[in-house]
Amino acid sequence: MPRLLFALAAAAVATAAAAETAPEFGVLLAPGPMDRSTGKGFVDVTLTIPQADAAAGAPLLTLPVVIANTDTVANTLTGLKVTDALGEVPLTAKDDPVAIAYARHWMAKRAVKGDLTVRYRAPVDNTPPARGSGPPYSLRTEGGGVSGVGNTFILLPEGGKPYRISLRWDLKALGPKASAMSSLGEGDVRLAAGPVERLHRTLFMAGEMRRVPEQVKPTGFSAAWLGDPPFDPRPLMGWAERLHGWMSGFFHDPSEPPYRVVLRYNPINAGGGAALSNSFLLTWGETAKDPEGLKGTLAHEMIHTWTASGLGGQWYGEGIAVHYQALLPLRAGMLTPDQYLEDINDTARRYYTNALNDTPDAEIAARFWEDTRIRTLPYDRGAMYFAVLDEKIRKASGGKRSLDDLIREMVRRRAAGETVPEAGWLDLLAKDLGDEGRRVHADMLAGKLMLPGSEAFGPCFVRTTGRFRRFDLGFEPKSLVGDVKIIRGLKPDSEAAKAGLKDGDVVTYSVAMDSVQGDQTRLLILNVTREGKTFPITYLPRGEVVDAWQWARAPSVPDDRCVN
Repeated sequence: MPRLLFALAAAAVATAAAAETAPEFGVLLAPGPMDRSTGKGFVDVTLTIPQADAAAGAPLLTLPVVIANTDTVANTLTGLKVTDALGEVPLTAKDDPVAIAYARHWMAKRAVKGDLTVRYRAPVDNTPPARGSGPPYSLRTEGGGVSGVGNTFILLPEGGKPYRISLRWDLKALGPKASAMSSLGEGDVRLAAGPVERLHRTLFMAGEMRRVPEQVKPTGFSAAWLGDPPFDPRPLMGWAERLHGWMSGFFHDPSEPPYRVVLRYNPINAGGGAALSNSFLLTWGETAKDPEGLKGTLAHEMIHTWTASGLGGQWYGEGIAVHYQALLPLRAGMLTPDQYLEDINDTARRYYTNALNDTPDAEIAARFWEDTRIRTLPYDRGAMYFAVLDEKIRKASGGKRSLDDLIREMVRRRAAGETVPEAGWLDLLAKDLGDEGRRVHADMLAGKLMLPGSEAFGPCFVRTTGRFRRFDLGFEPKSLVGDVKIIRGLKPDSEAAKAGLKDGDVVTYSVAMDSVQGDQTRLLILNVTREGKTFPITYLPRGEVVDAWQWARAPSVPDDRCVN
């Protein structure tokens, strides 16, 4: 064997051996009985951390306190006890500076020796989150079971050390019909060595689950939910299962990966969800009970399975998901051209009426949770950016190439373990569009308006305009950030002021501002506390009327010519 090949083979064997001998981080989840009347319960968590030797004062464990505007159990967990070979380990805790996302760190007061065992109780509480809109990560009980995302209740060892992972469940308190699943697999699972942080991207569910398909396969699509939503989820999940298989072919995935969807109630951001490792948390609620209205969310989040990348910002990941969320179901014959048109116009209307649509991409991350108009820009502007690119690539190649070719190449590189920085994306663009591709990209990042041509979405549609009212809360959007929301900067001539809102009012609300922003007729209800009295104020959060680009069906073009 040539020396280089021998060295490579030896390195591969050594890497595999290291993976097999990596220490195993153990997680035991034991949900307690769930009180259906109060929406409360608990999950007892036991962690085993091998070879945890550490000096006194060294950081041992961490958990976010707030992540993406969502509270975790860092402030509410009870019974935290850590032991090692010498007995109980006394702890101190220190938080990062308070921000929209920050973490807590637990340090040992003495040196730690040998294996570490960590025990605590994570509370389950269905009370609507005080912070308002945020991803539905928190532990929640439904139908006597429990679900949640690891980043809100599983403490992790500090230090970035790779571990094998063993996940076990104790379901005795949930009854004889209970079962468990996670993003990692069905029931108890063991994983090869890798970052322990993957547990924070994992979705967990346990209880008397309903499943589609009833017999879950190791690969492909499956869905689960607890309790009884006001609609039968089976037809919707069957639709999603078919679409997932079609998308797997579209993205040239050689093997259909496992993909799990969990459906649960959301008191704030109904109809939204959260994409996680090989899984998606989809929510329904009082304002999202129509399964047809949930199809776009399901399609959007499935796309992330293949298109996730290391590119900075969210313009790529979210923009491409919006671009494809109705287009791919249309191509698969699972949406009509009119449904596709509605999706295009919803995105266009929100983007072109957005008073902050010229905000540079570099400013979005810092302001993401303070204003819905900022938060939706990577989605809306990103989608229009990709529509512009698709149109230009098709024209430059005489119809032989499209945006699909670039995205599939990005997917291929990610599957091969390659990192594609922004420079790599620009190089791909330049191959098809030269300097014009780089210019369009720079314009997008700078906040310049992205405007696709009249036939950018296919021969069935032509560009037109409509008149719409801008979204306008009527006060400083930062008023709605944090546990306590106090109205500041009220505009005297706004709809909010006309409805009776005042500076200094303390408010709560139970709707997602992103969806309110996108719906021209959606009323906003704020529960106001003023001078010791609490009462609702309802108004239409809209301001001036402006022109916005829209698309309409081209006359005399049949449905079968609508697929671009």
